[in-house]
Order: sequence, then C-alpha cells, then structure tokens
Amino acid sequence: MIKSKNMEQYFKVRWSWWVRITTVVVTVALLGLLNYSLNKFMIDNDDYEALLISVTIFILYGVFMINAPISVRLTTQYFELKKVVGSIRIEYAAISYIGRYRPALSDMKMFGSGGLWGFVGVFRNSDIGSYNAFIGDMQQSFLIRTVEGRVYVFSVEDVDDLIASIKRVIR
Repeated sequence: MIKSKNMEQYFKVRWSWWVRITTVVVTVALLGLLNYSLNKFMIDNDDYEALLISVTIFILYGVFMINAPISVRLTTQYFELKKVVGSIRIEYAAISYIGRYRPALSDMKMFGSGGLWGFVGVFRNSDIGSYNAFIGDMQQSFLIRTVEGRVYVFSVEDVDDLIASIKRVIR
C-alpha cells in the first residue's frame, strides 16, 4: 500500500505465476497464429476463414488485455480499480459488503479469461451468483457487493489493509 499526500491510498495488483505464464505463452502462440494466418492469406487470397478466425481471436484477446487489473485507488469518496484501459469506480455509499473471497476452480466462466491477463470477466458461483472478476492473484482476492446487488471480485497485494480501510469508511 502507498499513501499519497492527499490521503489517497494506492494498492498494486500482483499477478500470480499462473497469470504471468499463461499471458506470455498465449501471447506468443497468438503472434505465431497471426503470422501463420497472414502468410496463408497472402499466399491463398481466398482463405478468408483463417483470417476471420484470427481477427476474432485477437478481438477477444484485446478485450481481456484492456480489462486487465493494474492497481486500486481509495479516495475519500470511492474505490477505483485501474485497468489497462479505463477504470471501475464504486462509491463507498454503494458498498453493502466487503470481505475476503477465494474463487474456486469450480466457478463457472460465463465470459472470461482463466489466466490470460488475469482472471477477468463474468463468472458464476452457486454461493454468490454471477460476479464480475478483475483478479491478478486468487490468493489475494476480495469481494464487494453493492446495494444494487452487483457483485465484484478484485485482488490487491495488501488485501487485508484494503478491506480494513474500506470497512472504516462504510460503517
């Protein structure tokens, strides 16, 4: 955790070894696929199928990449997850519950990544229902439930400090 001059707190999202290895291996494999499909398309101009499949895979890859969790910022008003592109803000007044959560391998991916750029996407669990995940390391994850019933699972390095900081504000 890092504190700034204006009392904001910053928490880093650490990626587990599984996330790091998966991201590197899949990236290298997809670059090879792109090279192969573009070469095949250049040689055989009628092979739009390989090109379409490659473009679709890279669009999905891009979706996971831009949603990869980078850091969390706590201000006096809200919780903010910084992603590669954009952020997610949750006002403290909208938080009804925050606590540790350990996603199980049995959590079903509705649309998500199981390690590519993190565990990112929409998942489902029989205990908490559907949730949006932005997790770098499952060992450091926590759950936020909003008063509207939305459920998010995030992860940060100093998860217990973050939970304590938010609980002090929402009580």
